[in-house]
Amino acid sequence: MYLNTRQINGFKALSLCSVGLIGFIISLYGQSDFLLQAGDVWRLISAPDNNDINQQIIFLLRLPRSLVACLIGVNLGIAGALMQGLTRNPLASPTLFAINSGAACLMALNSIGFGVLTHIPSEVATFAGALIGGLLVFLLGGGLQQNANPLRLVLAGIAINGLLTSLTRAALIIADDMAYSMLHWLSGSLSEVDWQSWSQLWPVSLLAFVLALSTCRGLNLTALGEQTASSLGINVTFLRGRVCLTVLLFTSISVTLAGPIVFVGLIAPHLARALFRHNYFLLVPASGLIGGALVCWADLLSRSIVPPAETPVGIVTALIGTPFFIYLVLRGKS
Repeated sequence: MYLNTRQINGFKALSLCSVGLIGFIISLYGQSDFLLQAGDVWRLISAPDNNDINQQIIFLLRLPRSLVACLIGVNLGIAGALMQGLTRNPLASPTLFAINSGAACLMALNSIGFGVLTHIPSEVATFAGALIGGLLVFLLGGGLQQNANPLRLVLAGIAINGLLTSLTRAALIIADDMAYSMLHWLSGSLSEVDWQSWSQLWPVSLLAFVLALSTCRGLNLTALGEQTASSLGINVTFLRGRVCLTVLLFTSISVTLAGPIVFVGLIAPHLARALFRHNYFLLVPASGLIGGALVCWADLLSRSIVPPAETPVGIVTALIGTPFFIYLVLRGKS
């Protein structure tokens, strides 16, 4: 009996959901100083008890952290897929194109009370930083031109990343009394998230996800060439604007809450493309599922390396992503 394409894609999607769900459930009780067990999670669902300390730890600490970890992974995975589709560059990601570092830089300057940044909310500062970093890379790398050279974009991203990272380090030196907490945040940490973080994250993420879905048809057609897409009724300039806005929303809110968690936007779209090829109606949600599962499992691993201390989740994703990036570069050369 042969399976058709829809059945195969459904099986792949179910497998991705299963991997993510298993990681999510284990993260609720795994690697804790308290004797948490899977049964505590089940009892929280079936028979909630406010006097059960284990249930309260799971509900108040673990559940919001796991939800935020998954949704941030979804955000970064989709942002990477959209960037790669917009630039037709397999190395494009919020990390490489200075969007993460731009958001982190202005967030750090906002935290130390630098100039006018003192008077604006941190969410606005990170959005502005992501916008500045991304625009600088696109302008210097010629990303707004037709047939832009992917290597030029990568080199511009490396240069702007270096500049913004240096400014962030300068902010750390100035804010001596806040240096440790800022350094921990800049490594990509989920240790401070709570239900308030979740309430900040999901509305912006939902808006960005709706915008992302609205760009799928345009990205499918621009893969055939911008002239072909224009002849089929796609306003390429307007499409670019929507994609850029979506990426900025996904990235800025994620960086605000957890710092720059790197390489998720590079890894997730490539794995999704290996499963679903180039159909963005499948690629976008698949990149989100893979990104969510990746950050959830990375968070679980971050608590397992040197317990009871926590390794920032951004370090774990960097350890995974760096060899993956090197592999992509070597494969591109060959």
